Amino acid sequence: KSGFEEYETQINAVQTILANTSSKGTTLDQVNNALDELNHYADMTIYNFTEMTRNIGTFTAAGVDLDTAVAAIKGIANLAAVSGSNSQQASTAMYQLSQALATGTVKLMDWNSVVNAGMGGELFKNALYDTADAMGVARAQTKTFRDSLQDGWLTSEVLLETLEKFSTNESM
Repeated sequence: KSGFEEYETQINAVQTILANTSSKGTTLDQVNNALDELNHYADMTIYNFTEMTRNIGTFTAAGVDLDTAVAAIKGIANLAAVSGSNSQQASTAMYQLSQALATGTVKLMDWNSVVNAGMGGELFKNALYDTADAMGVARAQTKTFRDSLQDGWLTSEVLLETLEKFSTNESM
């Protein structure tokens, strides 16, 4: 029964992803390959493929291209692992960050969800700072991390670039 539920989730995700990325030229084969990559990744970790699949749909609905969404999902899972968070906490963070991506910046309420998921520690904050600095994004260095979020420096681009680094273990 659980196998059929996972299959149903994958079918629904394929539809969602294609609906949100086909205008950018994404094909069914590319979507299936991306989901196969996440399934293989999930098999090697404690993270649930069903949760990853559901969340990649929310990332693409937020306007993130397929390859970037796959890297971001893997990055969040790696960050969760190094932070000691479980798969449900990672899923919560994935969902909240997808909502932030849709608005273009990570706000304090989005960050609070990441913190509540156990993933908002120094490692992630420093990686975000490093990415912003490397991208030339101006930020007030005299404010606390939380207070600085109101300035809008933590953009979708900074977040996605940082998560991509986590997907390949560059920031860990």
